[in-house]
Amino acid sequence: MSDYVLILVSAALVNHLVLQAEPVERARLHALGLCSALLILVALPAGVWLHRQFLLPLRLQDLQLFIFLPLLAALAWTLPNLLRRFRPDWPLHDLQPQLSANAVVLGLLLLLGSDSVDGWEILAWAIVGALGFWLALVLYADLDARCRHAEMPAALRGLPVQLIGAGVMAMAFSGLNGLFTQ
Repeated sequence: MSDYVLILVSAALVNHLVLQAEPVERARLHALGLCSALLILVALPAGVWLHRQFLLPLRLQDLQLFIFLPLLAALAWTLPNLLRRFRPDWPLHDLQPQLSANAVVLGLLLLLGSDSVDGWEILAWAIVGALGFWLALVLYADLDARCRHAEMPAALRGLPVQLIGAGVMAMAFSGLNGLFTQ
């Protein structure tokens, strides 16, 4: 479980730092969270199915990275376009590169592809990973907003306080490590 926590926190930190080129509006943050959640919900079952149906019988497990990356890229470029049809007013422009480089989906695919989990467990991991990633993005954005408004020493502004916040969040999430073992 600690591997999943590390993947979740590191991916959220990387995506949040990529978003921080300028202050992020709330609607764009939630659009990225929704697109990431949908990407996780679609890619995990599809990737595990591909792994079990094609890679394992053909003994090509070592090529799973080369199969998962094009799958994730295709989904990352398709999902925002589909959402744009349903909600044309949402700020979904330029989300494709961030979704393509989303490390949480690839990390979960590589971990779940090698484990022996069944369909319901994969779906549960997808739902928990999607909601957890969205929550981590919102928490990072809230941390950044609070740090911009509060009086803070110059040495801690920007990246240092975000890394401290990431460490505290990682400790908080890893506190849940033994909660679901039984």
